[in-house]
Amino acid sequence: MWSAKGKTLRIEYGIKTHMGGRSENQDNWNAVIDEQNGRYCFVVADGLGGHKGGQIASQIAVNTVTDCFASINADNVSAELTNAMQAAHNAIRQRSNTDDRLRNMQSTCVVAVILGERMFWAYVGDSRIYVYRQGLPLYQSKDHSVVQLLLDMGEITAEAAKDHPDRNRVLKTLGMPDELRPAIHADGLTLQSGDYILLCTDGLWQYLTDSDMYNLHLRYANTSVQKITEAMVRDVAKTAQRTKENYDNITAQLIMVT
Repeated sequence: MWSAKGKTLRIEYGIKTHMGGRSENQDNWNAVIDEQNGRYCFVVADGLGGHKGGQIASQIAVNTVTDCFASINADNVSAELTNAMQAAHNAIRQRSNTDDRLRNMQSTCVVAVILGERMFWAYVGDSRIYVYRQGLPLYQSKDHSVVQLLLDMGEITAEAAKDHPDRNRVLKTLGMPDELRPAIHADGLTLQSGDYILLCTDGLWQYLTDSDMYNLHLRYANTSVQKITEAMVRDVAKTAQRTKENYDNITAQLIMVT
């Protein structure tokens, strides 16, 4: 709990991950909580690569990014978020290059950093961050993916994107052979009581609607953040299972400002 402009704000969060219909869970997450100083770091990553490569890549991603959090402050957010992503990218590449079983392993990654009353974020790939204010959408990240590119060009509709054959083709990842250029949002957002932030992998967001998120906002008055997160993942898993047996891993990290 910390004080901002005469108000006492509290950050609460919930986390839930689900293996889905896969043989292993290649999603990973982490959180660093320094409530006394109003410093928080939340990370979600989705690995790519067989033979446990994806699981290892996403674990390296979240560990490396959170290890870098201590050096981030309000004056160096842009540079240090970039450095954190680059460090994770390099660590995955190095591990991949020294173990043939992990060759070409990669990971998406999304990170939200809260410093006092301000939130900053960065991402690579198609793991997303959503920001809602009083239950209404305020921000949604844009995927680094083929489908997002087609959407931006007006060649497909948002509805068609959900089942597009190239939906899983990601254009940017940590560990990719090319130079890393993550999306960095260092201008920040001033948080308000009633805001909530969702970090999630594509296994969750492909089944999520704004209506679902607004219902979460209505539920929150009498429900803990952890229970809301668990309910959201449970509902998505039920929907996904009806769609296909081999449905994706699902991970959600929900952050509430009260």
